[in-house]
Amino acid sequence: MGNNSYHESIEKNRQEISVDKNSSLSRAAQRQAQKPKAKKSKSLLMPALFFIFILIPVSLLIYVAFLFEPDDSLTAKPAENEVSFEMNPQPSDTSVAAAEKEEKEKEAAEKDKAAAEKEAAEIKEAEKAAAEASAKAEQKANEEAKAKADAEAKAAEAEAQAKADAEAKAKADAEAKSKADAEAKALADAQAKKDAEAKAKAEAEKKEETPSASGKTYVVKSSETLYRIAVNNYGAAGAAAAVEKIKQANGLSSNSISPGQTLILP
Repeated sequence: MGNNSYHESIEKNRQEISVDKNSSLSRAAQRQAQKPKAKKSKSLLMPALFFIFILIPVSLLIYVAFLFEPDDSLTAKPAENEVSFEMNPQPSDTSVAAAEKEEKEKEAAEKDKAAAEKEAAEIKEAEKAAAEASAKAEQKANEEAKAKADAEAKAAEAEAQAKADAEAKAKADAEAKSKADAEAKALADAQAKKDAEAKAKAEAEKKEETPSASGKTYVVKSSETLYRIAVNNYGAAGAAAAVEKIKQANGLSSNSISPGQTLILP
């Protein structure tokens, strides 16, 4: 109401000033300026503006803050790309207990899930460790088997080499002994032959120095036998008896004679 009086006084002053200024205007313009309808419309404009811009927003604010109670069952579906605001009522004890129970169940489920995941991880880790241990044991067994096989192969090779060396040594020793025996026999035979020839030569020389009573000797030629000498000197008829006589005269125990040997022919 104070604002209306203020505006009416201002309007009255404006009209008085207007009357003074418009004294020189035409009568028609003065009548138009002093119309009561225009004054009434101007006097109603300010209260209307005051009501629209001040009272209505204040009333809405008071209603929303103190009197408005939204319905929880009604929820507005926000349009796409729009921001919506919802006023949550004070939760009841039942809803709080249900929420706490749900939260506890959720925590228990999460704990169970974490425990199951941990147990699965431990089982997987144990299986991995067991697999690694088995692989290491198998590798160690293979290495030991390979080392044993290598050692046995080396031992067998060494034994075979030792046996071959022993056989080669025995063969070489046998060959050396055989060769030595052959050489010794050859030397002995040569020496015996040399001794026999020397003996025969000495006997021949001795017989030449002391001839027999009949004074007949004979030097054995190559390829001659005692029987051939008897046939040539005594004839074929008495050859057998002549052989015995020659043997007795020369002290022979057999019919064996050698080339160059000197015989006494009785």
